[in-house]
Amino acid sequence: MNLVVRNFVVLAFLIPLLFLSSGISEVFAGFGITPPYVRNTSLTRNSTYEQQILLVRSDTDVAQKAEITIDAPLIQDWIQIVEGGEIRMPVGVQKVPMTVRVTVPKDAEFKDYKGAIRIRTLPDDGQISAGAVSISLGALVDINLSVIDRQIRDFRVRKISAADLNEGNKLFWLYFPGKINFDMLIENTGNVAIAPSEVVFRIFDRAGKVLLEETSNIGKIAKVPPYGTELVSAKIPTHLPANSYVARYTIYNGEDIKQEGDISLNILPYGSLETAGFGFIGLSLAHKVSILLPLFALMIAGLYWWKIRRESKRYRRQ
Repeated sequence: MNLVVRNFVVLAFLIPLLFLSSGISEVFAGFGITPPYVRNTSLTRNSTYEQQILLVRSDTDVAQKAEITIDAPLIQDWIQIVEGGEIRMPVGVQKVPMTVRVTVPKDAEFKDYKGAIRIRTLPDDGQISAGAVSISLGALVDINLSVIDRQIRDFRVRKISAADLNEGNKLFWLYFPGKINFDMLIENTGNVAIAPSEVVFRIFDRAGKVLLEETSNIGKIAKVPPYGTELVSAKIPTHLPANSYVARYTIYNGEDIKQEGDISLNILPYGSLETAGFGFIGLSLAHKVSILLPLFALMIAGLYWWKIRRESKRYRRQ
């Protein structure tokens, strides 16, 4: 065996032995982020936008912390990490959320803005054993923002549902219809608060062949703030009796149809559920008039009586 080969063999045995005897270990772990950007091309002045980024690591055996640095000179004051400049990643936790909040000032210029958020992982204080070597990993979040002088009113419908409901009921001569609570998970993709302008239900028999009723929401639907995703509800009256039906719904944004489809609708006998139905707002126009007209008549009669009494007192004084 020549000298070079012999030295190589000796080193191959001695190096592992050296590390074992000295107690030095190395920690290699993967780290990444998703998504790797903060992007919005429809910001307006005075708007606020939030985006969540997941910090993902492969080794969860040790506690770590992520050190956050914002590198965006023109918009440094706009950007805030909601969780703070250091985000802890406890033992056993693989994914930790980081929320980036962008607040556009009222005097922002209408143009594009770029920058970055730098993330570096470090051992959490007191969590590394003596003699251990920690590998610091990092990631870069690209910032691409645009402030525009135009309002965008648009949304996506992420999810829909309709709970069971009681059938309508009659009180004296008044009929109060059943109330369909049609829930919608709305994602506002525009830069102003928005809600569906109208929700229309065409209700068919259980087979979906015979149209029994066409109805739409009563009252306003709560608005979703810009770039937000929230659950809102449309209140829709129905005069149908207890039974199972198929409802074909259409969700509108102005003249545009944002989503349409079929949904099962179960109407139960009145009193089956402890849920409130429609009040005065759900009454038909004729029934509303039948209540309001006598009230107006009483008010007019009261005013007329008050006027006569006042004139009578004045006449007596004379």
